[in-house]
Amino acid sequence: MSRNSVTIIEARPKSFIARLLALWHYRSFYGFLFREITMKKFRDTLLGFWWLAIRPLVPAIIFITLFTAHPVETHSAIPYPIFFMSSYLTWNLFNSTLIFMPRTLLWMQGIMSRTYFPRLLVPFAGFGPPLIEFVVLFVVFILLVGFYTLIGSFPLHMGWQMLWIFPCLILSLTLGIALGMVISVIAIFFKDVVFSISYFAQMFMFLTPVIYPISFIPKSYQWLLYTLNPMATLVEVSRWSLLNNGEFGGRYFFLAALTILLVFVASVTFFMRAETYLADQM
Repeated sequence: MSRNSVTIIEARPKSFIARLLALWHYRSFYGFLFREITMKKFRDTLLGFWWLAIRPLVPAIIFITLFTAHPVETHSAIPYPIFFMSSYLTWNLFNSTLIFMPRTLLWMQGIMSRTYFPRLLVPFAGFGPPLIEFVVLFVVFILLVGFYTLIGSFPLHMGWQMLWIFPCLILSLTLGIALGMVISVIAIFFKDVVFSISYFAQMFMFLTPVIYPISFIPKSYQWLLYTLNPMATLVEVSRWSLLNNGEFGGRYFFLAALTILLVFVASVTFFMRAETYLADQM
């Protein structure tokens, strides 16, 4: 007994609410996109999956080696590798997402040209490799903590404040997705963005207290850095939560959270408005 196949042709949802509801309707497609985008990163490469471990470790090793040999004054007894990694965990989650996100639409062009699904699923499925990189760095951080515990003293500051690392990580990932979402649309039209974004991200890192303490910035200008750069607040709170180094600026943290939320909403709106034009470029 043969089974007749049925093809359903339906119009793209046009209203904003209908497009948001379409995300739930096509939720089963999300897992496929997540696997495809994650595998695309190292498919057909010699080292394969190991690239996801090497990529975040190389700059971390360079910075730790450089600034351990030429010490940065951290105004604490915390070993510099621990000092650096406590903020680099949060920073790299944002940085990797921002750099990786513009490639997702380009990689999924073939699929998007053949079938319809909410294009917003692509950037939402594109943070697999950054999460894997975070796990790699977190393992290295734990190993460093174990090493310094064996040779000296336990470098972490245990307590309730350690829970603040989780909102910092979530917000850094959200900001990376939000900015990457906009850049990914631009990359469809100007592919130069894909190659240049990593350089801008590297410069942005030096405007964020990752490799140096916030005290390097004159006190009178710290408020300006916190206000204009949400990542400065997130990496500082991350370091404070794990090491009790620095301070928790409550008003700046909630300002950063509000800024990131507004940027995220604006980016989703922009992306959904641009979805119609993306179809012409596939």
